[in-house]
Amino acid sequence: MLHRLPVPVLALAAALVLSLPRPAAADLHVWVDDQGRTHVSDDASRAPASPEPVSVDTLRSLWDDGFAGEPLVTPLGASGQVEDRTRRALRAALDDLAKGETARAAVALEEVLRREPNRPEAHWYLSILDGQRGRHDSAEAHLRAFLDVAGDRFPSWRESGERRLRRLEDEKRLLEPSSAGLRLVDLEHPHFHVQLDDALRRQGSPDLTRRVLRYLDEARHEVGGRLGSVPEEPTGVVLYGRASYRQAHRHRFSFQTVGFYDGRIHVVSAAHPAGELRTLLFHEYTHALFREATGGDRPFWLNEGLAELSERTSKGMAALTRSERALLRRQIEAGSWISLRRLAPSFSGLDNAEARLAYLEATAAAAWLEANLDGAQRARLLRLLGEGATDDEALRAVVGLDTAGLEQALQREIIERFPAL
Repeated sequence: MLHRLPVPVLALAAALVLSLPRPAAADLHVWVDDQGRTHVSDDASRAPASPEPVSVDTLRSLWDDGFAGEPLVTPLGASGQVEDRTRRALRAALDDLAKGETARAAVALEEVLRREPNRPEAHWYLSILDGQRGRHDSAEAHLRAFLDVAGDRFPSWRESGERRLRRLEDEKRLLEPSSAGLRLVDLEHPHFHVQLDDALRRQGSPDLTRRVLRYLDEARHEVGGRLGSVPEEPTGVVLYGRASYRQAHRHRFSFQTVGFYDGRIHVVSAAHPAGELRTLLFHEYTHALFREATGGDRPFWLNEGLAELSERTSKGMAALTRSERALLRRQIEAGSWISLRRLAPSFSGLDNAEARLAYLEATAAAAWLEANLDGAQRARLLRLLGEGATDDEALRAVVGLDTAGLEQALQREIIERFPAL
């Protein structure tokens, strides 16, 4: 069964699994009603007549934009056979997806297809991964391959796959530049001044507007609670289709972006958005709150690092994945680390590879500060910056280290804590 399970529902399901005696797999049921809402229950009387039982492993494999599947259990008597190895590879890929290790998951799924070119599950998950990355042609190819080889198996997946093919056409149309230019439509909201690209509104799903406003409400509540404040005035938000965004803002950056904040939040939205838009709004709303507290965007590494943390925690992810920590360690050892002082004014002038490293360093530095400061200290740090203190003055007053000292402590922790990476 493949439908998006909202993060709060997944968290509740996980809490039930951890706090109650472990139920048999057949005692947990996941199903989707006629309105597309996903339900999790251990009460068989609430489930449809023949619900599909879902194991704890399957609950862990649910992904923000619809990754889920039948329990990947090895058939009796198949241990050590090709089918067993394939299922173990698929389980490992889903575990990587749940931890945010999308690149490693993609490699594992591609390896499954090299061994078994007609393996439907691998085509299925790769189609969703590529769709989230904006690789619409590849997503379509994997979806069509899935539909060709799945036969009568995975009936709920087939239905969802056919629906996804139709949605991909909507997404492709948003990649086509409009000769009419950008036209924005205003949406009503008490805490946000929202403007929606009319091409996106016309091409998008019927619930696009409602979903966007719900995501913004969640961002205001959760990020505001994390940083300890919310803006006094309504925050401006502009949502674009991809082509409209590129036309309007390609001159601003030397690397590819999907959102930024310049006094208003500007973000790209899919025609049929899901968790990816929610996390992007969390990210950019953090920038809005940072500017509200400090009056500016510097130090840029702290601004971006806090935004990255908000984005990742909104998905239930750790601050950094194992592969990202390994990459940072390699940069330290190779002498390729970009100093935080270089990143304090902005990330401008960086190519794609350098920008990726800059964001990882910023995330690691912000995570270090969160681990070593309590909420009042973090609020004081931002307040001092807003009162005109330099980066080093604010850091010394709150942390006892200047920028260089914080960087040294962070690098030392990366090397000492992960010596085997």
